[in-house]
Amino acid sequence: MNNDQLYYDSLIAQGHIPEHALHYTRMYYPNFYPIVNQQNLNHNTNFYVPAVQQKKKDRTILIVIGVVIFVLIVVAMLIIAVTAVVIFDSPDNTPEFGFRDDVSNALFENLGDNMAPYDSTNYPDFSSVVYIEGATSDGEVYSGSGVLIGERWVLTAAHVVEGLEVSETNVWFGNDYQLAVAQSPISDYYIHPGWPYAEKYSSSEIDEILEEGTDIALIELAESISITEDISIAHWNNDTDLIDGEQLLGSSIYVSGYGDYNEGNSMCTDYCLTDSDGLYSKRRAWENTLDRVVLDIDSSINFDGQDKWKGGWVVYDFDSPSSDNNGLAKGKSYSFAQGDYSYGGKGDSNPQPTDLEGTSVAGDSGGPTFALIQGKWQVIGLTSHGSEAANYGDVAFNTAVSSHSDWICSHDTAEEIPGC
Repeated sequence: MNNDQLYYDSLIAQGHIPEHALHYTRMYYPNFYPIVNQQNLNHNTNFYVPAVQQKKKDRTILIVIGVVIFVLIVVAMLIIAVTAVVIFDSPDNTPEFGFRDDVSNALFENLGDNMAPYDSTNYPDFSSVVYIEGATSDGEVYSGSGVLIGERWVLTAAHVVEGLEVSETNVWFGNDYQLAVAQSPISDYYIHPGWPYAEKYSSSEIDEILEEGTDIALIELAESISITEDISIAHWNNDTDLIDGEQLLGSSIYVSGYGDYNEGNSMCTDYCLTDSDGLYSKRRAWENTLDRVVLDIDSSINFDGQDKWKGGWVVYDFDSPSSDNNGLAKGKSYSFAQGDYSYGGKGDSNPQPTDLEGTSVAGDSGGPTFALIQGKWQVIGLTSHGSEAANYGDVAFNTAVSSHSDWICSHDTAEEIPGC
């Protein structure tokens, strides 16, 4: 018997377990491997399994398990990413933009110009809708829409004129602002005190205050505008009782503005439009159904008149020809494409689109929303905001004009605003 085996057997005889005996033996005889006899087995019946080999086996299993878990995590993340792209991004890549994609865009232009068959009292007179353009102190140019409510007064959205230099701001009249029938400088503009001025609030605060329905401003023209067949003064709704409740819900409304359909400036995708000179500058109008009226919204900003100057909304959604994009369907107040619109109130919405169904796009801000009240077309809202993509399912929020009748009339010191 070799010395290494004798040494190993002596350790076993002393009571060492086989693992320890092997360890000590290999300190002197590195290549030793034991020959186990029956006597040794009687001391310890557990046959030795090299510990190092067992560790190798365990590590291999752990590595395999780790790789499998890592692969599963990566696959899960890819699935989540693809799902997020489908849910969040695909709506912004849809082709429609502000108007039904199965209806000629020329019909929306004809409606905005009150061309036959849209020249009867069955439709509002859109010649009161104006184009507004101005520049800030750093030379940035912004534009929007508005509506003439007096010979010297224009209603628009607060965010249209906020930050503009009065001396650099003008109002254009006519169906095409490049071929305007009249143009007027302004003497001043007045923003509702409940509107969140950008320099005073953080972006999150602005988003919260935006929901309070105070996106409204009043423009005073430098001189009275002459009323002609191409320029009219719109009746505006100065009585919340006429739109409160359910009497108007579900009725047809008409909205108008000078939306930006120029390629490269907007998200018009397949539905960009252009005039002969390459710049789209026409007034358009569209039809929709009134889905929500929300009044008496308290402001989170402290200002004079806060106790009586409440915010408000009139709201509609952009239904698709297939009737499967009903953004304001009963019980729903959120969609991934449009975000949270619970501040638009609860209610129902007919999924069937109107013949000239549409919604607002950038540039339409401040334009009027008309409803037929007591046999007269009245401005009940001003375009405030919706989704940037202006696609099917978009929910359009329009500042309720009647909520601000007291504020509007507080500027009518010379009794020049009809309805005050």
